[in-house]
Amino acid sequence: MRSDPTAFSIPPGASLRAAAQVIEGAGIDLPAWQLELMGRIMGRSSKIKAGSYEIEEGVTALGLLNKLTRGDVTQSEIVLVEGKTFRQFRAAMNEHPDLAHDSVKFTDIQILARLGAKEPHPEGLLFPDTYLFAKGSSDFDVLRRAYKAMQPKLAAVWEKRESTLPLKTPYDLLILASIVEKETGLPADRPQIAAVFVNRLRRGMLLQTDPTVIYGLGD
Repeated sequence: MRSDPTAFSIPPGASLRAAAQVIEGAGIDLPAWQLELMGRIMGRSSKIKAGSYEIEEGVTALGLLNKLTRGDVTQSEIVLVEGKTFRQFRAAMNEHPDLAHDSVKFTDIQILARLGAKEPHPEGLLFPDTYLFAKGSSDFDVLRRAYKAMQPKLAAVWEKRESTLPLKTPYDLLILASIVEKETGLPADRPQIAAVFVNRLRRGMLLQTDPTVIYGLGD
């Protein structure tokens, strides 16, 4: 009967000796000194990469060393679903068992500062996609990647906008686009709805749109 792989994690900055001790402590039948000696002989003792690993039974010292220096870590994934709020994104990350929940005690504004964001609010700033990560990664890594993925896309749309639009920043454009998206599920209706909102903005009127009220009510 084949046994399940043995899992262990190498912390950032760990030396070859420390990594070998972690592996031995995980119950892998491979003496720490053997892995350490091979790494030094092959000149790879400083090339160990941090992360979460899974090792099959019967692995050799060379096979294990190769895995550690390649950074052949076990990966997990999280899906940031389009149309979800930032609160829902955070909840999904907080519930994910393979992420380190470093952002839990941070407010939304503090998270923005940590990401180096200039926008006043995090809503809509994370690009919806499937993100792969090494098990044990910080949730800030996912947040940062999702934020950086959105920036060039938003900048590209902002550059192509009509110069007469009553919008001051790319974030204003993102907000308006989000409202239009929530107003209708029919792509053919969006230009007309957007035109109505733009005309109201030009006249200094209230938008008077249901999605903004629903969003403001929260849960």
